[in-house]
Amino acid sequence: MQILRTPKELSQTVDACRINGQSVAMVPTMGALHQGHTSLFDLAHQHADVVVATIFVNPLQFNNSVDFDKYPLQLDHDIQLLEQHAVQFLYAPTVDTMYGANFSTSVHVGGITDVLEGSSRPGHFSGVSTVVAKLFSAGRPDVAIFGQKDFQQIAVIQRMVADLDIPIQIIVAPTIRETDGLAMSSRNIRLSGSARQEAAAISQGLRQAQDQFAAGIRESEHLIKTVKSAIEPTSAVIDYVNVIDSASLRDLSTASQGCVIVLAVLLDGVRLIDNHILV
Repeated sequence: MQILRTPKELSQTVDACRINGQSVAMVPTMGALHQGHTSLFDLAHQHADVVVATIFVNPLQFNNSVDFDKYPLQLDHDIQLLEQHAVQFLYAPTVDTMYGANFSTSVHVGGITDVLEGSSRPGHFSGVSTVVAKLFSAGRPDVAIFGQKDFQQIAVIQRMVADLDIPIQIIVAPTIRETDGLAMSSRNIRLSGSARQEAAAISQGLRQAQDQFAAGIRESEHLIKTVKSAIEPTSAVIDYVNVIDSASLRDLSTASQGCVIVLAVLLDGVRLIDNHILV
């Protein structure tokens, strides 16, 4: 695996792939890789000849400096994992490389960034869309792979790609979960033992809501209460539980096939998000 450090190196590498007639998939990450990430790399291989993973802990998307400082860094481990999954290129720029001294441009997607995570984390999605726009600009992949766990983030990126006529296909991979149902996340390693056990209540609540929906219950208020009832006995502090339209992200009073339950909680000082598409 070749490690690339600058936008120029990334661009030249992709150009060489194109000359060789190879298609390119990009998998953007912030490192601290786990099985959820490796599933994205494996999916990327199904859609392109060459896979480029990116590792960059993006300071622009953290509205809490403490959260940024605590984000796990384990590049040596990540490189081993990437090589095990036959990733051909890793793009791992520094903050100074991504955002020079005179950097002053921000990409803002309106509307859908003002709710849910956007409401609780001001500026977060501008940071996300800015860094992804830069990655796409330098890497110009044919496809980019993201995990469903970050449902709102995917909606923001899809909107940006559509609005700016960026010719990249966004592929959404299913959320990979621990054996007890907790969505895999790099943040999970920050949970204490007891909090980690409590975290299983998040997916339990989502499964219970799905069971009720399958049984014919359509009132969003009822489904939301079900999820909250599963989580409230734990020490988790619920930020939001909403039933939303999958495209507009607007709250729905009545659930329907394909709409999404999204949630965020703070547990043991760690912010955890999850979602479930009702079927």
